[in-house]
Amino acid sequence: MKRADTFISVYPLFRVKEGMMSSVKQLTDEIINRGHHETGTLLFTAAYNDSHLFLRESYINFDAFHAHLETVKDVLDEFFSMLELENLVIVANDDDTLKMKSEMKTLGMEATFCVIDNGFSI
Repeated sequence: MKRADTFISVYPLFRVKEGMMSSVKQLTDEIINRGHHETGTLLFTAAYNDSHLFLRESYINFDAFHAHLETVKDVLDEFFSMLELENLVIVANDDDTLKMKSEMKTLGMEATFCVIDNGFSI
C-alpha cells in the first residue's frame, strides 16, 4: 500500500576535483556502508559520470538526517575536500524544511528548498 510522502530527500551534485575520483568513490562506498545501519535512512545512492558525483538520499525525518551526519562526521571534511558543490536541492515538508535550512547553514552549504505539496511512496 502506498503512503503519503513526508520524507526528506537530499540531492547534491558535486564536481569531483581533478585526480580525486578514485578516492571519492572509495569514501562514498564507506559512507554508503555505514548507512546500512541507520534505521531512518531510506535511500542513499551514488551515481557518477566522468567528472561528477550525484547523491540521492532520503530520510524518514530530520532526526534521521541528523543521525546520518553523526554517523559520517569523522569523514565529512575529507569527503568535502575532494568535491565542489555545484547544486543542492532539498525536498521536505514545512517543518523539516525549516530545520534543514538551519542545518545547511551550519554545514556552509547553499540549497534550493522545495516543500512537498502532494505525493506518495511505497
